[in-house]
Amino acid sequence: MAKNLSAIRAEVRQKLRDEFITSDEDYEFEDDELDVIINSLLPEISKVRPYQVRETLHITNKLGTATATSASHLIDTINSQFVAGDVGKTVYNLTDETEATITAYNSTSDVTLDTDIMESGEDYEIYDTGGTDPRDLYTGDITNLLYVNEVEYPTRTRPRNYRNFDVFGNVLTLDIDDDPEDGDEVFLYCAKLHTLSESTSTLDLELEDILIQGVVAHAALNRARSMVDKVNVGGANADSRMQGWGVTQLTLYKDRLNRLPAPRVKKIYPTG
Repeated sequence: MAKNLSAIRAEVRQKLRDEFITSDEDYEFEDDELDVIINSLLPEISKVRPYQVRETLHITNKLGTATATSASHLIDTINSQFVAGDVGKTVYNLTDETEATITAYNSTSDVTLDTDIMESGEDYEIYDTGGTDPRDLYTGDITNLLYVNEVEYPTRTRPRNYRNFDVFGNVLTLDIDDDPEDGDEVFLYCAKLHTLSESTSTLDLELEDILIQGVVAHAALNRARSMVDKVNVGGANADSRMQGWGVTQLTLYKDRLNRLPAPRVKKIYPTG
């Protein structure tokens, strides 16, 4: 069973010999001090062995013709295809070769634009947020994303259809010959930052142990630098002993981190 944040702190304190306190004493290592170290190490660990998860996105490829003229609006009463989720997406005027961003959803046939580009009779296309092509997908809403390793489209086939792709900023572009259909499902196999809280954790047992080792090392080194007299492992020259012990723990942490298997590398697939 995965350890939560409190359990990780408790094990760190045990290794630092900081687990026993009386009712009128404070921990030598406070929660916020340990949390700063934990939050600094999670990205480091994630880059070596990321949290892997599949995300599902959907193609935006809406075509139509404006049926009325209204300043800074796109009105299409024939298709009536607009949804609330279109806010933020890109409208491209195929007639004038101009573009705007949808800022408000008013109805299935009316959306508000940030720029007045549409008149009655002009053709348009709607792409995903930040996109310039129906093969573009916006990835900015995927939390804690490090990178996308593989993309599957069409989905749920045997064998799976993995695709080549390009990424620029928060826009991922499928390398396919034909325009996909609006609403088509796309699977993104993502590498993410690990997260740790009081209620959830994405760390497996090995990564928990490595994290604890790293937190112990950094906490010991931080304390050695700030010690004046002695700490709970005390005695004369306690700071130098804590420093040496912390260096040893940091070496062990780095070694274990470096021995983790490298993350899977994106493959190149036939174009089509």
